[in-house]
Amino acid sequence: MKQMKHDKNFVRHLAACETMGGATNICSDKTGTLTENRMTVVEGWIAEKEFNKETDKLDFHPKATDLYTQGVCSNSTTTYHTEDEKLKIIGNPTEGALLQFSEKLGVHFKKVHDACPVVKRFGFTSDRKRMSTLVAVEQAKKPLYRLHVKGASEIILKYCVNFITSEGKIKKLDGDMLNDLYDKIDDMAGHALRTIGVAYRDFDEVEEWSEPPEKDLTLVAIIGIEDPLRPEVPEAVKTCQRAGIFVRMVTGDNIKTAKKIAEECGILTEGGIAMEGPAFRKLKEEEIDEILPRLQVLARSSPQDKYNLVHRLRVNGEVVAVTGDGTNDAPALKEADVGLSMGIAGTEVAQMASDIIILDDNFASIVKSVLWGRTVFDNIKKFLQFQLTVNVVALVVDFIASVAGSYPPLKAVQLLWVNLIMDSMAALALGTEKPNRTYLNRRPYGRSGKLLDNKMMKHIGLQALYQIIVCFVLLWLGDKIFHVDPGNDKGNEPTVHYTIIFNSFVFCQIFNEFNARKIDDTLNVFSGLFSKESFNWIFCTVIVVTVVVQILFVTFGDKFTSTTELSIAQWFACVAIGFVAIPLGLSLIHISEPTRLLS
Repeated sequence: MKQMKHDKNFVRHLAACETMGGATNICSDKTGTLTENRMTVVEGWIAEKEFNKETDKLDFHPKATDLYTQGVCSNSTTTYHTEDEKLKIIGNPTEGALLQFSEKLGVHFKKVHDACPVVKRFGFTSDRKRMSTLVAVEQAKKPLYRLHVKGASEIILKYCVNFITSEGKIKKLDGDMLNDLYDKIDDMAGHALRTIGVAYRDFDEVEEWSEPPEKDLTLVAIIGIEDPLRPEVPEAVKTCQRAGIFVRMVTGDNIKTAKKIAEECGILTEGGIAMEGPAFRKLKEEEIDEILPRLQVLARSSPQDKYNLVHRLRVNGEVVAVTGDGTNDAPALKEADVGLSMGIAGTEVAQMASDIIILDDNFASIVKSVLWGRTVFDNIKKFLQFQLTVNVVALVVDFIASVAGSYPPLKAVQLLWVNLIMDSMAALALGTEKPNRTYLNRRPYGRSGKLLDNKMMKHIGLQALYQIIVCFVLLWLGDKIFHVDPGNDKGNEPTVHYTIIFNSFVFCQIFNEFNARKIDDTLNVFSGLFSKESFNWIFCTVIVVTVVVQILFVTFGDKFTSTTELSIAQWFACVAIGFVAIPLGLSLIHISEPTRLLS
């Protein structure tokens, strides 16, 4: 977990680490995860005048400037502080970009905010895609109240009946002008910009509104905000796809903006479906299930849409990881197999509902959590393969030897030592193998993944068979092969005969521990062991300690361990017998595993 934290993954629930390795679907937010969450106003339309990055001078009618700055400064939940004589916005990055642009127009956030006392605020929700604030405006003759509205531009436009002209006058919004504005929105969205509409309406008096009176509005501006794609995201998405993981984008943004970003990062591919939340909501469960294999982008989505998507994916047998940063994302985070909250932009509620917190909010860090998950799962399987081989051999050898009338070749203290190798030290050695990027070149195991698969059974069965044959050959013919006294009639007295059996058995386990490092039929079982990136000093230490203790155990154990000193030739013979496990493991790669054994 500490190493995962170093890779910007803070694991709250330990089981989620292994589950992430089996993820078949990742439903990712756009803002802050795929993009940098570094918002900047780069293009827009204010009172009939357009501007972009190349515009030298921002010259709008004073009334239009006042209405825009009032609309974004008063209708905002952000706070600020001054750092190095620069305005630092604390809060929503989208609002921050709008306020920074207000500064470019020469209007300070605090001045406008203080001049327009807030009367009532109607907060932003994912369903409404907008927020409104009613403020009192200074006027000499009579009180005037102004409702400032900002939000998703195409939604704001639906409620507008007028617009501000370049002369600062109010003009009716006719069909041609409306079409021009929609074209402008589409054009900005096509350049991957988030488009925000700013509008207002004046009132002579305040009423007790249960819902914000967001109708008959006057349009002031449509602002295009750029949020750059994280440079590492396209490669991270490719890695996920190569690993057999279906990546989907779930965002509240305009569908054209979402599609453009999805295309840039490789999520939206040819034949893929991009859909808006309102259309998704109208689908029946069977219709949702039908489009799921091709649904790659869900735009203008609500938290409920995200929850429904995750739920249907899980019903269809997928292992789903979902990202979320808002309080309303908590149900989806809970519903998913692995909930991934954001460490920077995420709310406390979202983080408490999640299983893993992505500390840098970066999609590339999610890929690292997948790699760690697969590493943990593989390490468990490695340990199982090694442990079951030892258990099977020890049990069969001692049981059959006893039934056949011989003294068991593996004594109680020896089995305790073998058990220490098998449980504690092997768990350390095989359980600490570092992540290998090649794990991302195979498909996820999903819900059907087994801890004990047919490939492992092939290795367990045939390695165990070799060791059992070796032990019985040494038991019944070892005295003749090595020209030593038979140990069958010596009881628990230390004999060279039985010491050779025990020593050979232990070295079989030591060399088979190398075989267990690779459970995917990799030809070189030593690969990565000594490389700088994946050097596993714990594994190497365990092997060295095991060999040293075994030498001491055999040489000096005497009656306590039922062993006696061996000659150099006998030591070489024991090591050679154990080493056969390596070429045997290589030969097993070319033998087909029993496909029906665990089916």
